[in-house]
Amino acid sequence: MIVITDKFMLKKMQRALKMANDTFDLNDIADGLRKGTMQGFVVGDTWAVTQVHQWPRRKSVNILVVVGNLDESLELETKITNWAKDIGADHITAIGRDGWWEHRTHGWKKLGVMYSKDI
Repeated sequence: MIVITDKFMLKKMQRALKMANDTFDLNDIADGLRKGTMQGFVVGDTWAVTQVHQWPRRKSVNILVVVGNLDESLELETKITNWAKDIGADHITAIGRDGWWEHRTHGWKKLGVMYSKDI
């Protein structure tokens, strides 16, 4: 179980998980970190959770969630990119809120918009 004692950070993480369409919660992250199916990266007060995907022709790292501040998230991006290269990944993906895109100019390409439908 992950315990976030800072109430402000806990609220930010819960909001981010909600925006990720409630596909996982803090217990799922704790389980993924323990099993090694998810990875955590921290710079200062900013935390990112990733997951590695081995596709038939590529290996990618998907940034599942980032919580913290913009400047530290840019440092995290460098940290994650270097780690991804070290494990043989050639591609990083992330889905962010609308305002996120205006801060991403370092090699990111906007490929489309993800839509979701509950069935």
